[in-house]
Parts: sequence; C-alpha cells; structure tokens
Amino acid sequence: MMGRLLTILLAMVSLTGVVYAGSQNPFRVEATNLTLKPGGSGEVQVILRIPKDHHLYRDMMEVTRLSPDGAVSTGAPSFPPGFTKPDPADPTATREQYDMDVVVLVPVNKVENAGTYTLKFEVRYQGCKKSLCWMPQTEIVESTVIVGDSSK
Repeated sequence: MMGRLLTILLAMVSLTGVVYAGSQNPFRVEATNLTLKPGGSGEVQVILRIPKDHHLYRDMMEVTRLSPDGAVSTGAPSFPPGFTKPDPADPTATREQYDMDVVVLVPVNKVENAGTYTLKFEVRYQGCKKSLCWMPQTEIVESTVIVGDSSK
C-alpha cells in the first residue's frame, strides 16, 4: 500500500513538472526609443508581441507610466481597436481581443530641455491560447527619449 502511494505521489510530481515547463509565457513586451528636438513631442510605442494562435484580452491590458520625474510628461496610452469575438471560456459572452501584435501609443508631450531621459512603463496583460489562459502578467519596459539639437 505504501509503495503504491509513493508511486502515485511521484507520478503527480513529475506531471506537475511537465505542465510547469510547458507553460512558459510566450508573449513579449517591448518599447521603442524616441529622438526629439528641444520643444518637440512624439510617441513611444509599447508593443505586445502575440504568437500565432494566441490572443490577449483588451479588458485585461493596461500600460502605466512609472515614476514620472516631471522632466518628460506623457499622455494617456492609446490602444488600437481589437476584434470582438466569442469568449472561448464562455461562448455566450463576447470580449474584445487581439490575435496579432498590439502597438499601444504613448504620447510624449513637449520636452524643452536637451538630455537623455528614461521612461519606465508597467504593462499588464493576460494571454490565452484557445481556452487555456496564462496567469495575468506584469512586465516593466523602458524607453529612452533623447532630446537634442540636430543642428550640431
């Protein structure tokens, strides 16, 4: 009896290892850099890379600027429209989803002073493949904003 219990326990542990190893987050988050002239403004792109046959839920996505320093101000992130599709977990409901890379635009307001500035963004999302979803994720990405005089 004890040997059988040990065999079952070892089988459960090894199966858990296989599930965990196969469940690495396949999604990636990146941010572009920006070069401006003094007094200029622009946009930083926060890009969520979505693998084939996967999707992200819009209502589970958020981009937040961390630790604004006052030297560079940013506006509200702008998400592109997604596709309204039946929710694989509940086919009676629909949710806005993205099934291809998502580019979120973050406006960078007028920057007067020359210099190099680092912007940090916290990106939250939940990704799925069919009806299997990963736990909600939070990633930190950085963008470098270079403000300089191009006449030099």
